[in-house]
Amino acid sequence: MMIPTLLLAACTATNVEGFAYSPLSLRPIVAGGPEATSTSIHMGKRKPSMKERRRQRAKKLPSATVDRGILNELPSVDTWEKTDASVGSKRESIPTSEVAEEDNAAITDEETSIDEETEETFAKASSLVQAQRKSVDCLTHVRKRVEESFPINEAAKGLAEKGYFVYDGFLSKAVDGDSENEDAALGDEMVSEMLSESSSMLANDKMQRDITRIADGEFVAQIVGGENYVLCPRITEYVVSITRHLPPLLNKEYDVIGAGDLPKLDSAASMGSLRLYDRKTKLGTLSFLANPEDAASDDSVSERPFGVVCGDSDGTENDSRRLTAILYLSSKEWDSSNGGGLTMETDGQKVEAIRDRIVLLRSDVCSHRHEPWLGSDDSGLDQASCAIVHFIQG
Repeated sequence: MMIPTLLLAACTATNVEGFAYSPLSLRPIVAGGPEATSTSIHMGKRKPSMKERRRQRAKKLPSATVDRGILNELPSVDTWEKTDASVGSKRESIPTSEVAEEDNAAITDEETSIDEETEETFAKASSLVQAQRKSVDCLTHVRKRVEESFPINEAAKGLAEKGYFVYDGFLSKAVDGDSENEDAALGDEMVSEMLSESSSMLANDKMQRDITRIADGEFVAQIVGGENYVLCPRITEYVVSITRHLPPLLNKEYDVIGAGDLPKLDSAASMGSLRLYDRKTKLGTLSFLANPEDAASDDSVSERPFGVVCGDSDGTENDSRRLTAILYLSSKEWDSSNGGGLTMETDGQKVEAIRDRIVLLRSDVCSHRHEPWLGSDDSGLDQASCAIVHFIQG
């Protein structure tokens, strides 16, 4: 057992470099040196620690010296003052107060825009609601006038006996009671609005010249509703409501009085139209058609012939109109001296174009004549109109 040990010691001592183990240190030795023994443990080269590597790098760097005089000249930390940054490192900034003002201004502008849009929306909604309420009020007012105030029995008798019936204050006649007087005020306002709508339609070229009466200064327009409702809402509501509520009452009353020869009327359809007189147009036309000395005179207007709404007997067979209602729209100052109205051929009765007067006449048999409008240059007397509703046979 001794021979292998000696051989190992001999091999180790021959030209081999290694590390001799010691409990206190690891240090390199050279084989054959004074520290090499037979009990040395040989192992690979050890890597230096981080601390050792730092020491080695420090030894390689050149040493730096600090001028203590510079440090002595610096003020103490307590006396240092904040200075501006260098140009390269200085950052441009906006004062906080200006940023806040700009932000507040932007917020204010946005809030103002939102407020304006909200107010505009509310205004449109409010206007729409008011318009709807006004429409319902007018429709209801006409219905109440037909059903509660209009003398339906007298109207049916007049149509059966004379072929016509005249009633004043159809929409605005005051009756006993506070609520009825409020209705009368609403009716009077409605008549004024209807007259105003007529003038507005003429001013906006929504009416056509009546060429059959070219020298009389009259214009006509059909009341059709739909998209044209906005042109004359009060007139349209009047036509719709009276068509819906007057024919059923007349049909019933015809049976009550035994007027079996009077045709029954349709309550679902009618023909509405508007006729307007404009004095300026009339005088302007007369200046071209008449002599210069007669240009400003109304005496040059020729007398109109009598006739029925449906025309001659042949026209009556092909025409479904059986009852015509004419509601006169004019200022409160309009009287007989301002012309207009009707003259009945059967009895010679003259019916003046008084404000809010309604005339019912049988379209197929009542012969009548429309008298020319005159008016005057006074305010409110240069224009007048009438809403015409033709009820058809049911």
